[in-house]
Amino acid sequence: MQDKTPRINRFSQMVRFFRVSRLLLWTIWVIYRERRRVIRARERGNYDVHPNIEVLVQVLVAFRLTAVKLGVLMIKLGQFLSSRADLLPEQALAALSSLQDEVPPAPFSHVVSVIEAELGKPVEQIFSVLERKCTAAASLGQVHKAILASSGEEVAVKIQRPNIDQLVSMDLSTLKFVIWVINRFVDTGEFIDLMGVYREFKRTVYEEIDYITEAANAIRFREMFKDDSSIYIPRVYEDYTTRHLVVLEWIDGIKINDYAAIEAAGVSRLEVAKRTVKTYFYQFFTEGFFHADPHPGNIFVLPEGKGDKKVTLSEGPVIAFVDFGMVGSLTKNMKKSLKDLFLSFVSRDSRALVKALGKLGFIGEGANMVAIERGMALMMEQYYGMTLGEARGLEIPDVAQDVENLLYGQPFQIPAQFAFTGRAIGTLVGVATGLSPEFNFVEVATPYARKFLGLDAEGTGQTLQDIFNQLLETGRVLLTLPRSLEQVITKLETGQIEVKLSDNARNGRSRRRGRGRGARSSDRESGGMGGASWVLLFGAEMVGGVVLTMAHQAVPGWFCLGLAGITALALLVKR
Repeated sequence: MQDKTPRINRFSQMVRFFRVSRLLLWTIWVIYRERRRVIRARERGNYDVHPNIEVLVQVLVAFRLTAVKLGVLMIKLGQFLSSRADLLPEQALAALSSLQDEVPPAPFSHVVSVIEAELGKPVEQIFSVLERKCTAAASLGQVHKAILASSGEEVAVKIQRPNIDQLVSMDLSTLKFVIWVINRFVDTGEFIDLMGVYREFKRTVYEEIDYITEAANAIRFREMFKDDSSIYIPRVYEDYTTRHLVVLEWIDGIKINDYAAIEAAGVSRLEVAKRTVKTYFYQFFTEGFFHADPHPGNIFVLPEGKGDKKVTLSEGPVIAFVDFGMVGSLTKNMKKSLKDLFLSFVSRDSRALVKALGKLGFIGEGANMVAIERGMALMMEQYYGMTLGEARGLEIPDVAQDVENLLYGQPFQIPAQFAFTGRAIGTLVGVATGLSPEFNFVEVATPYARKFLGLDAEGTGQTLQDIFNQLLETGRVLLTLPRSLEQVITKLETGQIEVKLSDNARNGRSRRRGRGRGARSSDRESGGMGGASWVLLFGAEMVGGVVLTMAHQAVPGWFCLGLAGITALALLVKR
């Protein structure tokens, strides 16, 4: 059987090309113009200049309305823009926030047509029940509840929208053309790599419209969490899955933003928030593979679990994830840098935080690193350790102004490979905030920070080398800070600086004793200053050994204490 959906004719393609091009050119130009105006003003020292919020909101509202009419890629692009806090102020981002809920479903006749064309059977032979009303409609597909005729199992049937391949190809070509035009006339590289974002956007979209890839993602997630009793991933019915159709186990749970139903089921909203965020820590830092679209329609709470993950109320709820079309992957180096970023935040180390951001490509060339570090330190001092409820209770204009001053004042950018990671994190924060105002990110993150640092039994073997490296680095820093002191010590030890005693009588005696003895006296003075460095090294080794030993790191702890003993012996011999 063939899908009866008519293809888009040439005239309609030309009209769509014009509308999409105009929409993209206008939107990107206004965003670029406002950001460039603010950055140029602040380069001149004028920090009173801000982006024109009214103009930005006007263009983004027009974008949203047109995107809903055009559908498919324009909705997806609008959702992407809604996560770019580095490009747009908070008030402007809000203009795009409702795109997820404004997508109209495709006709039921199209659903039947796709099912029969893909599986080669009348729909009645495949499903004994197929609900006409869709349960979820997204930019690229929609979901209907059904019952398999062969087994009576409840399933979720996800079908692609009409002409999806043709529309995606057309809109991607138009987007690439618009980026080419813009790059011919203006340099946007100082705040966004448009072509890099295009490549990342194209990759994720083509993965999303290939439901065989989505099924493989679901299978991988199910394997990842098979031993975690708090997470449930639906099974995939591979016999009913094709490139345009995927069938998964139906999840009959409570949507994660249905707070009244969660409380009525006797489930702790705080525990739901904690489990959801911890799941993402595991995905980001351990697996390097994560669900990149954690909006409320894709996460459910199962008060009593499901299948082999049945739980009692005392064990807490089970969190179920659905829709695996948008996923993200992190390389080994990206995971390490993200771990450094995470640890620097938990430890409130603004210098390490800025360094990690730079390694990840978030800070462009020509940035004032001292100013960024100072800004980060001030923001952490003001907001660190707040519960989400306290953060939400802040005056939004004040918070937005702080973020805006930091982002607009320096060449911040979100690298293309993190384009959708940021959206996932932003959505996750929104979910956690709504669930539990008393949720404290630092409190939940600290156990993971301890694990990364090897301060629990599980992390010992893996992080032993890191601990040694950190210890040596700490010793180096202690010996070289301040740098001017180290230079003075070096010059003293090499005789480049002569130390004169202020006591006149002693000076007289020194002159009478002759040059040979004076030289020996100078050597002793120099040796005394060298001894200070040895004492400093001894102290660093002792502190490191005690801390590691108290943290149950016996081997590295005794190693450091042994080094301290050797240093002490060398100090005694030197004296």
